[in-house]
Amino acid sequence: MALPKLNENLKYELVIPSSEQTVTFRPYLVKEEKVLLNAFEQQDQKLAMRAMVDTVVSCVYDDVDANSLSTFDVEYMFTQIRAKSVGETATIKIKCESCEHMNDQTIDLTTAQVEKEEVDYIIPITDDISVEMKYPSYGSFVEHFKDGMSEAEFGFTMLRDCMVSIMTEEENHLVSEVSKKELDEFIDSMTNAQFEKIGSFFNTVPVMRKHVEFTCSSCGHENKTKLEGLQDFF
Repeated sequence: MALPKLNENLKYELVIPSSEQTVTFRPYLVKEEKVLLNAFEQQDQKLAMRAMVDTVVSCVYDDVDANSLSTFDVEYMFTQIRAKSVGETATIKIKCESCEHMNDQTIDLTTAQVEKEEVDYIIPITDDISVEMKYPSYGSFVEHFKDGMSEAEFGFTMLRDCMVSIMTEEENHLVSEVSKKELDEFIDSMTNAQFEKIGSFFNTVPVMRKHVEFTCSSCGHENKTKLEGLQDFF
């Protein structure tokens, strides 16, 4: 007689922030947790990022293309899956903004949200030339990340990857059809002001966020702060 199967009926729903698609998922199991723990124990950030997205894809019942998920999609989805796997709350330390005492605070992970704003993905850089941008995909982020890479080098790499097309009044040049050499020459020909216009697009990338209010246990100061990104929640 075959052994019974565990956890077949554990199904939950979440909404993928970037696409607003509702998907069904399960908690991660021992087999996925082993991979996650191994990745975290090795203190290899790239390995850990890959383990996270692999866990997300494994736990979602619907077809999800890992390469189409944004960075904020994976952070949010992993947090919701972890909440159903380990526990819906996490106790973290938050510094008082007045006395800097570290306060233990219990956070409800299920209430974390990705806050999005209306963004124009087409950025004019001259009177007749515009660049269409997209948010970085998690797959691209992991692919290009290297330990020891400077922030500037990584930023340039991601900038190239997030450019969709370069538009003039007459033509629309898809970046996917342009050589890396041509693209680099185009970027290098920008003035500082034009480059800053493109770079400022990354300031609009949504993040997973939770607003927290607490009274400092040391000085009694009433704190209002926010947690942003996966590293603040765990």
